[in-house]
Amino acid sequence: MTVLCDMTNSLQGRQKANGALLSVALCWVFYLFAYITRVEPSVLTNDLMSEFGMTSSLLGFVISIAYIPYVAMQIPCGIITDKLGTKTMIFASCIACSLGVFVFGSAQSVLQLEVGRFLVGLSTAAAFLCCGKVATEFFDKRRYAMLMGIAMCMGCLGGISGSVPTAYLVSKIGWRNTTYAIATFGILLSFAILVFMKKSQKQSTQQCNLLDGLKLLAKNPKPWLIGFYGAMTYLPLSALAELWVVPFMEQRYGISTEQAAISSTILFIGFALGSVISAWVAEKINSYKKTIIFFTIGSIFFFWFAIYDDAIEFTSCLALLLGGGICAGANNLSFTFSYHLVPPEFGGTSTGFTNALVMSSAALFQPLLGRLLDFFRNGLATPDGTPIYNLTMYRSAFMFVMAGLLLAIFAALFVNDVKHKE
Repeated sequence: MTVLCDMTNSLQGRQKANGALLSVALCWVFYLFAYITRVEPSVLTNDLMSEFGMTSSLLGFVISIAYIPYVAMQIPCGIITDKLGTKTMIFASCIACSLGVFVFGSAQSVLQLEVGRFLVGLSTAAAFLCCGKVATEFFDKRRYAMLMGIAMCMGCLGGISGSVPTAYLVSKIGWRNTTYAIATFGILLSFAILVFMKKSQKQSTQQCNLLDGLKLLAKNPKPWLIGFYGAMTYLPLSALAELWVVPFMEQRYGISTEQAAISSTILFIGFALGSVISAWVAEKINSYKKTIIFFTIGSIFFFWFAIYDDAIEFTSCLALLLGGGICAGANNLSFTFSYHLVPPEFGGTSTGFTNALVMSSAALFQPLLGRLLDFFRNGLATPDGTPIYNLTMYRSAFMFVMAGLLLAIFAALFVNDVKHKE
């Protein structure tokens, strides 16, 4: 009888473990999908500018619209997710995101493009914070950094899928049909979430004020510093990989969009690897602060030579971008810092708060770099009015990214370290 009970308990334990793993995996896949929807326009720049007659400033604004509701909804989504649980939030988000992608793909005007991007931003606001929330619902606190590293890695895989593979599809079936295919994937994923994702059995947040977590974070200067660090170290992805590195590489090496998109893919691969590697290093040396400072210094070194060294060949430039992406991946640790400042039941709120600050850099710098490019262009255009952007213009605009990384190091100096007790 005792053996039977032990077997039953073991089976239940395995079922719970499998349910937890499946739940977190579905959150990761949704974050991958969300990232695809955000990054897809990086390989559509020429198509969109040609079909809708847009300048780089207007294009940067249209694409960055997604980040306005994304940033604005981070904290509300974190609070709502803490209340309702991950499954309800992520299912509704996936359905809405698919709708936004479809609207973008079927747009006949710039306004419709903007509506589609707004819906994408609004619906993907909960993607990353749900990864953090599900980690607190089913797993031990010590595993948080690595789970979030894997989540970031999955997001970067989404970025990879949204660059070279998407560019290939666009060249074969057109940008609209490619966008419809992405929307269809989102619909299928939403049904998988509805059927297979488990609900957490934890009910602790129902006995407390959900605004308590936000108050703890907002009144403490440390989360603001952490968020600023995260915002600046996210620039290599938001400002470069997601939008401007592809046209930069086209201009620098005189290559096709498909070839140039490899640079975006390399950045995402590096960021994905760095998200996990930095978490491992931080746990190995038992110092998150030393890790983020060391990695950020490394990112400045790699990106400087990748962007500003004229002697760098294409393959060497890709290697430098990979190194810079790996170092920038320490950005993931900003969420671990924030998480350790509040009780576990406020995991969604802490992730949302930090992610709002991190993603604000994307909302600011994507259109800012577009405006800077137009400023440095000073009206330069072809006889038919098509804007001309040369290498010097891109490099001048990218100096703001380098300055942001320097400021990230400065902010990290004032952050309290996170150490696990032995």
